[in-house]
Amino acid sequence: MKILFSVLVAGLLLANPATAAGPSAPTPQIWFSMGALTSPAGHQSWDTLFYNPDAPWPEFMNHLHVVGILTQALLKISDEDLAKVVVRLKQKHVALGIEMLAQAYTLPGIDAPPHCGEGVEGHYAPFATAALAAKLKRAGATLDYIAMDEPLWFGHYYNGKLACHSSIENVAERVAANLREYQKVFPHVIIGDGEPFPSITDQPHWQDDYKEWLRFFQVKTGQPLAYTFVDINWGVTHWPASLQAMRDFAHQVHLPLGTIYNDAPPRAAMSNQDWLDDAVRNFTHIERTLRVSPDWLAFSSWEKYPGHALTDSYGVGEDYLVKQYLQLHGVK
Repeated sequence: MKILFSVLVAGLLLANPATAAGPSAPTPQIWFSMGALTSPAGHQSWDTLFYNPDAPWPEFMNHLHVVGILTQALLKISDEDLAKVVVRLKQKHVALGIEMLAQAYTLPGIDAPPHCGEGVEGHYAPFATAALAAKLKRAGATLDYIAMDEPLWFGHYYNGKLACHSSIENVAERVAANLREYQKVFPHVIIGDGEPFPSITDQPHWQDDYKEWLRFFQVKTGQPLAYTFVDINWGVTHWPASLQAMRDFAHQVHLPLGTIYNDAPPRAAMSNQDWLDDAVRNFTHIERTLRVSPDWLAFSSWEKYPGHALTDSYGVGEDYLVKQYLQLHGVK
């Protein structure tokens, strides 16, 4: 469901995005998630960007700070292909990021219900994380960034099947157990969070909770949380107020703020282009109407659209969003 006013305003701005933003508007650091790896459309994007050394490097990629790979994709990709990704990113001076299932399952010495976290989003085993760190090392990678998959939400607040209902300190301990496996191999990796909104701001004591999360994260991992991505539930009408509240809180605690730019799960009659255009309206509304200027932004989708990174014979890809965003900021 969309707020009609925001859609109308976004449409007016998109009619002339360069005018709306102006060439001097600051551009945040951009995280571009590669997404699908094994589908024909998804594989073609990987092949064009990384596996085929003769393929031209798309201009929009020169404006990216990080290319992110999901843990699930890192599991599937061959060592040979991963080495090609690493070489290409280094040649183009683009950092490598991993979108990480950060929270460990029940650990010895940590009091929790039996089997809690099994099958719950964002959980993973430290020995499996260690295997992925070794895989990256074999490929010659330098792991620059990590973005965690909603550990505070799924560790502390989540009420579904096999929920742990962990204390915030316990969540930080579980996260540290997994992160330690990356830190052993890549000691300079920069670690950020991602959490669902308005789910977080709907909690009665969320600001105190998040301050506690920041404190325990640094104590248990040995480094501060470097940024937080806001994963917006576009289907609830109060998401703008939630985003603004988090913006104000992040400023108060000196936490760099990121937003994930995408759209809600597609409706039955929605096309790929419809979904992408809705995503453009969303980020235009955020930056031009709500006046939220993120330090980071991520282009990432877990829906069937767009389903691949690059616009090609399979149709319009996720790159459409980056290009529209750059145009909004006057980048030609």
